[in-house]
Amino acid sequence: MFNRQGVESVSMQHVIIGAGPAGVVAAESIRKFDKSSTVTLVSNEAERPYSRLAIPRLLQGKIAEKDTYLRCGKGYFAAHSIDVRKGSVVKVDTHADAIDLADGTRLEYDRLLIATGSRPNKPSIPGTELPGVLNCWTLNDAREIVCHLGVNRRLIVIGGGFIGLVILDALARTGARLDLIERGERLLPQLMNDVSSRLIKSWCESKGIAVRTCVDVRAIETSKRTKKSAASDSRQLYVVLDNGDSLDADMVIFATGTKINTKFLEGSEIAYDQGVLVDERLNTTKPNVYAAGDVCQGLGFSTGGRRVQAVQLTASEHGRIAAANMCGLKASYSGSINMNVLDTMGLISSSFGVWNGAEEGESASYSSSGEYSYLNLQFHDDRLIGASNIGNAGHLQLLPRLIHSRIPLQAWKKRLMDDPRRIGEAYHALSLGCSESQRS
Repeated sequence: MFNRQGVESVSMQHVIIGAGPAGVVAAESIRKFDKSSTVTLVSNEAERPYSRLAIPRLLQGKIAEKDTYLRCGKGYFAAHSIDVRKGSVVKVDTHADAIDLADGTRLEYDRLLIATGSRPNKPSIPGTELPGVLNCWTLNDAREIVCHLGVNRRLIVIGGGFIGLVILDALARTGARLDLIERGERLLPQLMNDVSSRLIKSWCESKGIAVRTCVDVRAIETSKRTKKSAASDSRQLYVVLDNGDSLDADMVIFATGTKINTKFLEGSEIAYDQGVLVDERLNTTKPNVYAAGDVCQGLGFSTGGRRVQAVQLTASEHGRIAAANMCGLKASYSGSINMNVLDTMGLISSSFGVWNGAEEGESASYSSSGEYSYLNLQFHDDRLIGASNIGNAGHLQLLPRLIHSRIPLQAWKKRLMDDPRRIGEAYHALSLGCSESQRS
């Protein structure tokens, strides 16, 4: 049975695992669609639901801890009849339509949403358990990091991917002395090509950061200090590298990738690969189970294949779409453009869509190392399918819009091949032409 809005009128038990943006938006959306059914949000942290994206600003002292919370007020969720449970899910029983928590609690569901996101990956090397060796992932991590911050404190960030650079930016603004260690040949290998990566590395070094690539950490030890040196050097950690070098540090932060939280799905008959596999309705291989956010391997806009996209905007959209379908409405997700924007001590870099190009595609680039400016455009036929951009803040909105529109570039393709910097002209000319065509 459905009500006038098309929502199932039978009272349902909606259970959401994960209290990040996807889970919170889904809970709110279900409550908007359905006033009578129960909504239970299960969080494996003792905190109120908060945003990980706010943690860098917290480290810099720009916001207070209360400003990291996803919704204001301790009574927000109760006021919206959303039951927030604390606990870690250890099993999903799809035969009994129930989930089991680590404390022995069992919660039954009519509709289940998996929005468990991912967790940080810390390599198995000696010393990762020492005090001062951390991930920067949770609010509790942030509290501990703040205790180590200060001007001239020496901090080492291990991992030169997106998360590592976000952490680096936040810590650099506190006045700390920083080393960045990346085992690969270049920074941001999943987001930038060789040229743009070199520019970002050069920028970091110009800001006083020691960047080491093609080197890995062999072990972390307690700093070996003599009584004579102890008075002048309070550093606690000693990082041993595989090239024979070693570094003293007050704190070591790992940013060496993430792992999708799917272990509790073993034996559930819910299929997952790089993430939980879903269709265009965000439905899993079980009809009454859905997935959203970073844990979800859903439709990608550019290729049409399934992919994991760890972007908060995507997670929130997933939450809305999944909630609608959980309530009996029909909503489809058309896929997400790969989209990453990074601020590294004032240098804005971004990549969109198929930034590394497609087979039989074409590309055009402009680069100025002196100005820390770079623009690379990727084409397939006469459409823009991807872009990489450094230092050109004016392009941040128009590039994804032009990719998403799939507008034929026509004569503008050759102009952009000759000079990619004319992308602004192309966008406005093509957008105006499209608008006039629609009006006529």
